[in-house]
Amino acid sequence: MELTVLGCGDAFGNGGRNNTSFLLSASGEHVLLDCGASTLIRLKHEGINLEDISTIIITHFHGDHFGGIPFFLISSMFEHPRKKPLTIIGPKGVNKKVYDLQEAMYPGTAEATMELAISYLEYEEGIPLIIGNKTIVAWEVDHSIPSIPHGVRLEWQGKKIAFSGDTSWTDNLIPLSKETDLFICECNFLDKVSFGHLSYTELLDTFNKFETKQLWLTHMADEVIDADHFILNRLSDGQKLKI
Repeated sequence: MELTVLGCGDAFGNGGRNNTSFLLSASGEHVLLDCGASTLIRLKHEGINLEDISTIIITHFHGDHFGGIPFFLISSMFEHPRKKPLTIIGPKGVNKKVYDLQEAMYPGTAEATMELAISYLEYEEGIPLIIGNKTIVAWEVDHSIPSIPHGVRLEWQGKKIAFSGDTSWTDNLIPLSKETDLFICECNFLDKVSFGHLSYTELLDTFNKFETKQLWLTHMADEVIDADHFILNRLSDGQKLKI
């Protein structure tokens, strides 16, 4: 399995990085972990056929994490009409959230998306959601409450990949990371301790609680991107990882 970092930036595009989206690829099939507003551009840059993306998993309802879905869908409707089914998975209300966002960004197109073979599924904390050969488990995390934030873990093709989404420290990150082949964890700040996001200083004190083969940091502000003497791994746009 391979992970391609389509975007690992924060909401403000610090470091000139794209919005959050991670592409997992195996056996000719692709899965997206989050779909920030810049995702379609990055998929085209990587030469990815949208038809081969079977699943989009959303951690929470902020534009830099799910705002790219309307662009994905208009391309799938009008540019290259989609024939294969697509599953969009997210917190409670994901169907309505996507519908409302689609209609806000491209009025009159939300009804047209219903002609596509899209299945919307909601996860619940700690309850495995099984779709074919994929298992998704979500844990609630500490971020903007209206965005319904979760960390997610995907078990697929014999691998376990987890992503914290946006969060400050919560003990739920420990079971989220357990026995994973890859854990992607947000690290927005360098030293600041604040609700909603993690700092590098906090992670230095807690990363040994994670049970993962690979830990990589994402969603970094400029102060983290520009810092020297890092112990933990930092992602960058366009990076590819073998899992």
